[in-house]
Amino acid sequence: MTLYKSLAQKRQFVSPALPALNSLVSRAERIISRWPDVIANPPEKDRERLVAIVRDRYERDDWDGTRLSLMTSAARALFDQDRRNRDDLADLRDFYYRETKASTRAGFLGGMFSVYMESFEAAADHTLQLATALADAVEHLGARWRKLLDAVPDMLSPAIVANAVARKMIAMEHPWSGLQQLGIRSPHAPGLMNSAHLAYVTRIEPHLNTRGEMERLISWLKPDTQQAKTTGAGEAIAALLGHWTNRSPSPEDLRYLTESIVGIYGDPRVQRGGVWSAVPADRMAVILRWLTGENIRFFLDVVSEVEDSHMWEPRRRFWLGLHERGRIDAAWVAFSDSAAKAARRRGAANKGTLKFGLQTTGAGRANTSLLILKIGRKIVVEGSHSYKVHIFDEANQRAPTLYQWKYDCEEIRFIPGSDAKAHHGNWQSWVLEHI
Repeated sequence: MTLYKSLAQKRQFVSPALPALNSLVSRAERIISRWPDVIANPPEKDRERLVAIVRDRYERDDWDGTRLSLMTSAARALFDQDRRNRDDLADLRDFYYRETKASTRAGFLGGMFSVYMESFEAAADHTLQLATALADAVEHLGARWRKLLDAVPDMLSPAIVANAVARKMIAMEHPWSGLQQLGIRSPHAPGLMNSAHLAYVTRIEPHLNTRGEMERLISWLKPDTQQAKTTGAGEAIAALLGHWTNRSPSPEDLRYLTESIVGIYGDPRVQRGGVWSAVPADRMAVILRWLTGENIRFFLDVVSEVEDSHMWEPRRRFWLGLHERGRIDAAWVAFSDSAAKAARRRGAANKGTLKFGLQTTGAGRANTSLLILKIGRKIVVEGSHSYKVHIFDEANQRAPTLYQWKYDCEEIRFIPGSDAKAHHGNWQSWVLEHI
């Protein structure tokens, strides 16, 4: 028996009475949201076995009892990144191309359409072959895929489909839900949707100096109730920052971008790699500059809340003035326990995006908080509660380093090789002379 005949066998049944349609629609939407594709995504440990089972049946031409679920799950494994270019599986891939062209089963063709989208590489042979085969069988596709083809007629044209989908996204107020309405149930899926994402980001980048476009891209990267997109996120972050390499957005937009990007993808100062590895150095410098200013303000605001001192307004003007003149390269904060509690309360208002370390010395220094700055070749440590300003050369191997989770302000006081100054007299001029 051929595979075509085996899959074509149907059991006769008596159709039951239908329940209310609105209940069916509601249930269907919940199911689709939780399991967006009908093809099981086999775990890695099972993939080679599934391919071997189908390969054995193909070589013996024995399809008795073969289930559609086996064929589609094996197809997902066969065309994944590890197997779609393997020479020993070329005959099996050719078999799938032929079956796709010949099949009239909407379930099988829908499965292969999903495989085409998920394994998509515009110039790859397997993508071209799958697109050709599906185009030959288009009249037998199910309603979901016909609807998608009606909306995006270039869906089976690998060279241009990514741009075609990107153009659709540009016209959508909410690309995530808009794509789902077209029939793309997993808009962040790999393959074709990654290519469409990059095309979309390229097209909207010139307009990302406006708040509306910023918000639309952010909501695409992290839709409500969904996981954040990671593949291609670095390119999207770079696009969001690209307008600001030589100028600054409004304070409101700066804070929105900082809180949104860091809230979704973490602080690049302490979260190395990941999506941040794809952000070019000039764009990374933008977010680091913003975080530096936010950290300085955060430190001064929090310490002002927990320490009643007339000295903080001059300090605020001095350190923020240095930042605004571009003198401060990086900043990090280590709060005392009491200041950390105030910081966490404030963090609830800014989504907790500003990370900080802790100052751990107890006794008479238990309430001291630290601001650690990098200014050129100098490391500057500012402190609260009459703590002196300490300045180290970065060549001093014992000098404090930024982005640590714990600092001991008493240990810092006794590190040899530092210059220190109390906040008396014209301490600002002293700092400027030593940096």
